[in-house]
Amino acid sequence: MLVEEIFTNTIAEYQLLKKKDKLILGVSGGPDSMCLLNLFAKIKDAYKLYLICAHFNHSLRPEADQEEEFVRLKCKELDIKFVSEKKDVKKFFEGDSLEQTARSLRYDFFAKISRQFKIKKIAVAHHKDDVVETVIMNIIRGTALRGLRGMSYMSKFKNLIIIRPLLNLRKNEILEWLEKNKICYKIDESNFEDKFLRNKIRLKILPLLEELNPNIVNTIFNLSKVASFDYELIYNFSKNKFNLIKKQCGINYIKLDISQLKAMDMPTIFNIIRIAIEELKGNLRKLEFKHFEEIIKLIYKKPILSIVSLPDLEVKKDENWLVIKLIAFLR
Repeated sequence: MLVEEIFTNTIAEYQLLKKKDKLILGVSGGPDSMCLLNLFAKIKDAYKLYLICAHFNHSLRPEADQEEEFVRLKCKELDIKFVSEKKDVKKFFEGDSLEQTARSLRYDFFAKISRQFKIKKIAVAHHKDDVVETVIMNIIRGTALRGLRGMSYMSKFKNLIIIRPLLNLRKNEILEWLEKNKICYKIDESNFEDKFLRNKIRLKILPLLEELNPNIVNTIFNLSKVASFDYELIYNFSKNKFNLIKKQCGINYIKLDISQLKAMDMPTIFNIIRIAIEELKGNLRKLEFKHFEEIIKLIYKKPILSIVSLPDLEVKKDENWLVIKLIAFLR
């Protein structure tokens, strides 16, 4: 199928758009996002869309300002509103990965634009190869079922709905389409350096896996879709149980009924704790399997008023409650 057909079929199959939708497009100026921008420009009138192109300037490379201007001019040509923000990401880098810091700032920018223009939906340019790289990266770092999902066609970030209409496209298909349609884009040379884990996977690990299985990208992509279905089933079941035993919560704590928690099986307890922490903290970063084992031990074996200190969290066993608190609010 043609790229345009795959794009529109993905939108229809996963109900990513409605007529007269208002939409933010996350555009960096690279090949993937320029493909996204131009494909949306093609369907804008048919769907009667209101589009805003949002560009975040990370200031990480000398070419960053030129790339911002490049995207701005392209939006002017396509008659699409352009907004941008510039931040020196390195000044915000504290202990986390530089890549994660940049991503957090970029999505904070998207959230700000969402509030400013009262638009809840944003399209980003992740494609099939991105999903596969993410799954492999999660396996290397250590992941549960959730990490095998890779990326979803539609997901949520705070109050934003994120759609990924390019997920059924391979990177080479995007590049061929851009060349065929004579669409210019910018190249981030750092993508060819192997100092980042994702780049090592793309440049070294995937080519090796393709020698063993030429269809490895589709194989892992399909694995991520099946894992996503299984995860949603387990998550929805666990979330219902979590809502039953969550007795109190505030901006910095959640209390779970410890007697009801103990009455459940171990897999359910494990998933309820994950949900509680994610609801409180917003993510599960810095937490490893051993940390969840410590909480399980606290529930079953430690005396009342015992405390377990975890990254960013404190978990206390009261007589009736398991109390999970954010340390940031305790200081």
